[in-house]
Amino acid sequence: MPRLLLLQLKRIGDAVLTAPAVGALRAAWPEAHIALVLAGAAGELAPLFAGADEVLTWQPGGLNLPLLRRLRRLRPDLALDFTSTDRSAFLALASGAPRRASYAKPNASWLRRLASTETCAAPVRELHTIDFHLALAASLGLKPAPGPDAGHLHLPPDLALPPLPPGYALLHPGTARAEKFWPVSHWRALLDHLHGRGLPLVLSGGQDDFERRHIDAILQGHPAPVVDLRGKLNLAQLAGVVAAARLAVTVDTAAMHLAASFAVPQVGLFGPTNPFHWAPRHLRAEVLQAGVAPGTPPHPKRAGAPMASLPWESAAAAADRCLADIRPPSPPPPED
Repeated sequence: MPRLLLLQLKRIGDAVLTAPAVGALRAAWPEAHIALVLAGAAGELAPLFAGADEVLTWQPGGLNLPLLRRLRRLRPDLALDFTSTDRSAFLALASGAPRRASYAKPNASWLRRLASTETCAAPVRELHTIDFHLALAASLGLKPAPGPDAGHLHLPPDLALPPLPPGYALLHPGTARAEKFWPVSHWRALLDHLHGRGLPLVLSGGQDDFERRHIDAILQGHPAPVVDLRGKLNLAQLAGVVAAARLAVTVDTAAMHLAASFAVPQVGLFGPTNPFHWAPRHLRAEVLQAGVAPGTPPHPKRAGAPMASLPWESAAAAADRCLADIRPPSPPPPED
């Protein structure tokens, strides 16, 4: 039975966008044992990666001796390094895998050059991140079959979620980068719009102080009732809350990628980052970029713009289009 080691040690969003590659590798090698290594907080996503036989976590700032011992016991036949950093190169080498694939980078360190027996020359600036990850698998001759971006993460059946109102709109204003914040006034106007449409409102976010202050300003004195779940969910629970939403409106952050993973009707708000590389691509997604007319095709070299230049009216109109496209669920088949 072949043994595959997959290394994704970047941020939470990158981990989510690796799921299609994990699914493609599972489809190409259904009998393989697949071990996936995630970093830090992204390890909370472990229960969602049904395509992996085991998910391990690299904790920054430590020796990670149990992880290293597990990799040696695994004895992988092949290591795929989706991260291409010195840290991931070290893990690939430490695993003892005879074949170790990573991306070709002109500024690669000696450790990365030593760690790679095979390299992928896919151009990162010309590909969506999901396609960039799939290219690494394809470079090994695996030829992963093309398929949808969604459907590769699965909610565990025992996932506990807080009480939620039916048919809610989920709003996720927070992110780790302050330049991705959409103005407080814009969020408040969108809350009013969705409340006026009769949608219950649920808000999620992280626990960082600067993110909390941003969301506090959004909610301060706002008359519409909002279920505030900030700091109350781990990542697996956040995925469950996102997946059950009637509509998700987010900035470019992990919650946006989770909504795309479950093909939730969504509005993705972009400013300094380019949606060409990160945007949801399913049919129920509306992607808005600051300084660009709605509906304009993404371009890999398009410059970013301040989030404040993205009107709230555009987001409200996009949300209305998402809601109009929703189809009621099919009735269950009649019982015999």
